[in-house]
Amino acid sequence: MKPWLLNILACPIDKHHPLEAYIFSWETPEKETNDIVADSGKPKKELEEKYTILRKQLSDGTISPPSIEAIKDLTGFNKIITLQTKVTTLLSAKLESKEDLDTLYSYLNILEVREGLLVCPECSRWYPIGRSVESIPELMPDELREPEKELEWLGKWKGVVPSKVLETGKPFKLE
Repeated sequence: MKPWLLNILACPIDKHHPLEAYIFSWETPEKETNDIVADSGKPKKELEEKYTILRKQLSDGTISPPSIEAIKDLTGFNKIITLQTKVTTLLSAKLESKEDLDTLYSYLNILEVREGLLVCPECSRWYPIGRSVESIPELMPDELREPEKELEWLGKWKGVVPSKVLETGKPFKLE
């Protein structure tokens, strides 16, 4: 799952947006994050189109700063945490430089979440990212969820899952 997707995801039960996102592992290894914001050698026209689209998304609200700020990186990757901090700062500023736009674009569209957890702060429901298919968020209604498999997955990440999910999360919690 790309972080950009959090701009459009909402809880399927109560439609709340933004969801809190807890990242347990990234598809992109930390050692490769230095190259993420580098110009990838794309033709100038393609880069200008990317900047135009990104500026439009920022101005029309497609990119939701609260949804990006709701991402909690629990991996401990210093480079990604630094990148996320920079992106959060950039979202509250007027982006002018191509370097700033590259940083924002790279964080939202190039990094890939391998496993994590989405939590609705309104109804306390949690949804796994990457439980059955790597990097895919599973926003299913309660009646279609698989309690045994999801609780097994939740137990795998028990050490980093927020205590509120373990204690009061819906539709089920670890006993």
